[in-house]
This record gives sequence, C-alpha cells and structure tokens, in this order.
Amino acid sequence: METIRPQENQNVLDIALQEYGSIETVFDVLDDNNRFNITDDISVYEDLQVGREAFKKDIVAYYIANNVHPATNSTREEELLLPDVFGVDFMIIEDDFFIA
Repeated sequence: METIRPQENQNVLDIALQEYGSIETVFDVLDDNNRFNITDDISVYEDLQVGREAFKKDIVAYYIANNVHPATNSTREEELLLPDVFGVDFMIIEDDFFIA
C-alpha cells in the first residue's frame, strides 16, 4: 500500500479516477481507508491508502504524464457565486412545487 495526500476539492471519486483510472474502483478506495460513505468529504490533511493495480492503466498513465489531479468538489464560496438554480430538480414539494 502507498499513502497519498488528497488535493483540495478532491472527493473519493476523484481519487479512484486518479489512482486507478476509473470511478468503478471507488469502493476499493473506501475499503482500503476504512470508510463507508461515498459522500463523506475527504481532508487535504488526511492521508489515504492506495496501491491496488490500476483498473485502466492508460488513464492513470495519462494523468501521471500530464500531472493531472481531478478535483470536482466545489467549495462553499464557489457555490455562492453560482446563480440561483431552479427547475424540478431543485423544487420542494408543497413549497415551490405544487401537485394538483
């Protein structure tokens, strides 16, 4: 096993993609680090254990060659900069979404 330090705004899916080339390995990352919730935030101050064989070696090789570190989480400050969202996905039943 190898120890890595997550980058800012990385989540468990990003780590799986970076280290193994596929998000299909996210449960391996969780298992190796005694985590059980895919939605838990990871800290830049907490090391993670990785070291299994890459699932898609060509993707991992590309990331290493180009120094790519996927980071798809947004910070609270970034979320505040987004315009107000609307639509069915963001409506609350009987608050702003009424069923007749």
